[in-house]
Amino acid sequence: MGSEIRKIDFSGLEMKKAGTKEWVEVRGEVMEALETKGFFEAVYDSVSMETLEELFGPVLKELFALPPDIKMRNHSDKPLQGYIPRSSAKGFNYESLKVHDASSDSSLSSFSALMWPPNGNPTFCEVVGRYVGNMRELEMMVRRMVVEALGVEKEWESLEKSVVYGLRMTEYDAPVNQETMVTMPAHRDIIVMTIIRQQEGRGLEIQTKDDRWLLASPNSFNVVIGESFQAWSNGRVKATPHRVKMLNNEKRYSIQLRSQFKDGCMIQAPEELVDQDHPQLYKPYNFADYLKFLFSNGGWAENTDTLKAYCGFEGKKKMMA
Repeated sequence: MGSEIRKIDFSGLEMKKAGTKEWVEVRGEVMEALETKGFFEAVYDSVSMETLEELFGPVLKELFALPPDIKMRNHSDKPLQGYIPRSSAKGFNYESLKVHDASSDSSLSSFSALMWPPNGNPTFCEVVGRYVGNMRELEMMVRRMVVEALGVEKEWESLEKSVVYGLRMTEYDAPVNQETMVTMPAHRDIIVMTIIRQQEGRGLEIQTKDDRWLLASPNSFNVVIGESFQAWSNGRVKATPHRVKMLNNEKRYSIQLRSQFKDGCMIQAPEELVDQDHPQLYKPYNFADYLKFLFSNGGWAENTDTLKAYCGFEGKKKMMA
């Protein structure tokens, strides 16, 4: 049941309150949730209902109503970094678009101009920009709390400079497999952190350590740790498997703010997090190279724990071709 997912109240919190009593109390809840489960639901009142209603109403519906050839302009040579079309053959009855470096006004304007040439869509930029700003603040608070709880505050500045934000917007239709109703299979995100918002509907399920699936609440901000943060923290926080299992055949919308390491950055645990009790679990690796690995030689399909296969110290490392 969705009620089993830990709820943590961030109401009234912001980055400038770091170190206050209320911050420290929430930090303790965050670390307990991430160390034991790898996810939690954030109660966060900084996003207005007006913003959410605009975003999940006219903004997303107008975006996905665009012709396929227009949406294809959201192209990237890198896997998962641009437009993802529906693929009934693979059982994926959803399509998704991504704004890279979404916290940049120029990136939002460029994406908007691609979708609505030549002048873009000011409403899209205003509403999405407002939402991204709120979500970036929440993501930074969670990431900062983890850094503080691990005792590596001196790493914060370099970590912050290494992170870029992407915004992925997804529209789900009736699942191809009407028996399972799964329209996005179980997976771990390969990035730092994802904040998933679903509005007026359910579908997101998060897997527990004892292999149960918890149905996330509608109208919630679900914070899910990715493999990059698992590696950076030397396994202190864990990447969490999740999937989308539709409850009916009605359209469903989801929006995800994703933090990830910039191209060229090496993902490596701070030396303070490696000791006799916590041996180094992963060799330093480059995010872009890991992405290539996953989409070459069946890297994703052949290994359950692809991060361990790619750069783990235990067992033989599978090399890229």
